[in-house]
Amino acid sequence: MIKNNIPKTIGAGGFGKCKVYYSDKYKRMVIEKEVGPNFLRLRESGRTRFNTLMRAQNLNEDLLKKEMSFLLFAHLKKLDCCVEILDFKNNPFKIIMEYCEGGDLRKVLNTHRVPLQDKITMIAQILRAIKRIHEIELIHGDLKCDNIFLVRKYIPGDVKNIKIKIGDFGLSEFGGSLVHGGTPGFMAPEVPRVGGSFESDIYSIGKVMLEIMTELPVPLLASINSINLHTIQNKMPQFFYVNEFNNIVRPCLSEEPKMRPKAGEVCEQFEQLLNQWTACEEINRTLLSKYKIGTKIPVDCHIHPVYLSDDRRRKYNGNKWYCNICNDEKKYYFPNILSFNCNLCKYDLCQKCIEQHNFRVINNMMMKRVPRGKKVYIIKHPHPLLLSGYKDRNYFSDGNWVCDICKDEYSGYIYSFHCSCGFDCCFNCFSKYFMIKEEESCCNIF
Repeated sequence: MIKNNIPKTIGAGGFGKCKVYYSDKYKRMVIEKEVGPNFLRLRESGRTRFNTLMRAQNLNEDLLKKEMSFLLFAHLKKLDCCVEILDFKNNPFKIIMEYCEGGDLRKVLNTHRVPLQDKITMIAQILRAIKRIHEIELIHGDLKCDNIFLVRKYIPGDVKNIKIKIGDFGLSEFGGSLVHGGTPGFMAPEVPRVGGSFESDIYSIGKVMLEIMTELPVPLLASINSINLHTIQNKMPQFFYVNEFNNIVRPCLSEEPKMRPKAGEVCEQFEQLLNQWTACEEINRTLLSKYKIGTKIPVDCHIHPVYLSDDRRRKYNGNKWYCNICNDEKKYYFPNILSFNCNLCKYDLCQKCIEQHNFRVINNMMMKRVPRGKKVYIIKHPHPLLLSGYKDRNYFSDGNWVCDICKDEYSGYIYSFHCSCGFDCCFNCFSKYFMIKEEESCCNIF
């Protein structure tokens, strides 16, 4: 934002108004939050009584004092996940806070096409922030995307640029106290009756997670609970672990506060999901660096051609798919991991198997370096090696062989450099360690 010392109003409501301007004192843009009468809600037949205005003024002053005290406490506890308070000038009606250039999260969702990776990064940061806030025995009381801010201007796809901060602590209380108020649609059902608690914050977090993922309007979001959560499954981003995500959100939306998990538990569950998703993305990046979607891959283990595929034609067992070569109950893949898929039948190959069974490429590289039958001496093995085909090697029961240097497992269809003593060497280790000498001078090497 351009440096401007002239205050600009960026928000107004029942509390009063917020202005943004450049502060010469702090050498950055700041927010000035000033309370005022509740003009928006408390009107009677087009006229507002003086005593009503004064009550509203006193209420807003109390809320601002509370927000100031909680932000100061968060600052003393070094909670960098909360909006920083800069000054209050001994003025009960005004506080100065840091300006978050990216604006509130609701605005970001409304104005940008937010990628899935950005969304889960935002949720992970929010959950870490709420965990830390609850650890200092503070209940927020009004969690929603409007009160969650991005420190820097949002750039879709730039995950490293995303930094979340929690703001608006006017309804906050320390643990054990009841919190009255909140925002309909995000407010836990028990709050109007008995007030809020740590558990009511968790309910609001469940709604925030859904809002970020689905981008549903608040009125529709307000009707979602732990029972009808499945009705918005088609609103989830494609290739996301919808069932796993719902299993995290569903307990948060429980009608019974004591049935909701702690902030630390929600954070830990989502971190595990984030790690799974990150690992899947790493596999996909590796595949896409070598192949394009739809690339035809010739393999000997399947009579039909297979293609690098991200479609839904795979054969699933629940929310998992298995490779038809290394089919193992303990070795499964999630839906959003790319596979090599046959268009004509339910046949799938994982990354490791496609590279092992794409043997022609590897074998041709070997034969280009060393003709079949020529003796090769390798530093880590004193006996001569021969480029060897299928029949000569030592195999496991699954038909694969293992390189005696790197211990990696390879398909029987891939050539090895083999010794009659039972030693086998893969192409990578051969390229790294081998040395070729004329046969008559071999005796001088070792």
